[in-house]
Order: sequence, then structure tokens, then C-alpha cells
Amino acid sequence: MSRRTLHSLSVLLALHLGGVAYATPTGLNNIPTANVVDQSVLVVQAFSSFASDRSPEWFAGLKYGAAANWEVGVDHVLSGPGSSRGLAFQAKYRMPLTDRARLGLGVANISSDREALGNSAPYVVLSLPLGALGGHLGHGWQEGNHAWFVGADCALSPALSLRADWTEVDGGEESVASLGFVTALSERWVIEGWASFPSQSNTRNNCILKANYITSLGGK
Repeated sequence: MSRRTLHSLSVLLALHLGGVAYATPTGLNNIPTANVVDQSVLVVQAFSSFASDRSPEWFAGLKYGAAANWEVGVDHVLSGPGSSRGLAFQAKYRMPLTDRARLGLGVANISSDREALGNSAPYVVLSLPLGALGGHLGHGWQEGNHAWFVGADCALSPALSLRADWTEVDGGEESVASLGFVTALSERWVIEGWASFPSQSNTRNNCILKANYITSLGGK
């Protein structure tokens, strides 16, 4: 599996100290990138968020390449502390800038229940290769948390990449750093995981483990 394919299958669960921004566009660990799912490709996701001071949450989600350079998706909490919340949607457009650089314009956490899920989270992100690394820099405009974020990923082999990112949270008063990986078990199955390290002293580190099943709906 190519590095480009690994990029397109890696995903985001954006963590905020005031809560979780649901609906997971393609990205690194806690930040989005300009990458999108390929056209007519469906990614079925199952993942868990867990920490030492609370019960784990279990999620299910879908991402789909609705058209060239367009991705849409939906997430739902199946069980755990957030299981009473409804569906959260996301959409992203990838704009080619040069042969190497891409700009991502998207909105995560779109829902009709802002009281439970929080506000929608628009963002813009620039992605481009930096030698052996993929570099990503962007900004989000979620109400109460206008935040800069940055990240990088590195392919150690055709089937394994390491990822790291950093994002402001709580309106720039705090931050979250993370380290993670994504590995392809086969052409259809991809596993990823990461640990997040909030700067706030009374907030526990958080871990995510996710399984992705990939299939084409375009007859290929």
C-alpha cells in the first residue's frame, strides 16, 4: 500500500479540553490535513477513546469520497459517557495549489444538537511534502476555540507511517500534543492509534485506537 494511500486513510479525532469535536475528517491524530478519501471509496470506522480516569467511549463512523476532491462523513457514539449524543457530520474540499501543495477547506462536528455535541468546527489546512516528511499547518474557528495546529507524518515502510501533531485548545490557553501510527494490514484493513498529552495539569492523557475497513463503491 502506497504512502499516498496511507495518507488518504488516516483520520482525525480532534480533542478539546472543553469536550470532543466529533465527526472525523481525514487527518493525522488530532488535526485535519488537506488529504481526502479517494472518489467513490467508502471507509467504515470503529474506534475507542479511553483514559485512566473515565470509562471508554466507543464510536462508529463512515467517510466517503463523494466526488473528486470531496469527502463527507458521519460519526456516532455507540456507548460510554457520550452515548446519548446524536449524529455528527463533516465535509471537506481539497484544493490543489501546486504539483505538491494542497489546501483543505472543511467543517467538522456539524449537528443539530449543539448542546450535547458543541459547535461546528470550520478549518483551513495546508499540506505539502517536506523531504521525507509530510507537513501540515492550519487554523480552526470553532466557537470558543480559535486554534492553530501543526503536524507531520513519516512513512517508515509502504505499510507503516508515524504521525505527530500539536494543536491549541481552550482558545489558545492550553494545547494538546500527540504521537501515533497508522499501519495497513491489507488493502482493505488499516489500523491506527495515538496518545494525546494535554498541557493542562489536571487533564489525563488520552488514547485512541481505530480500525478502518476500506471498500470501493465505484465498481473497481
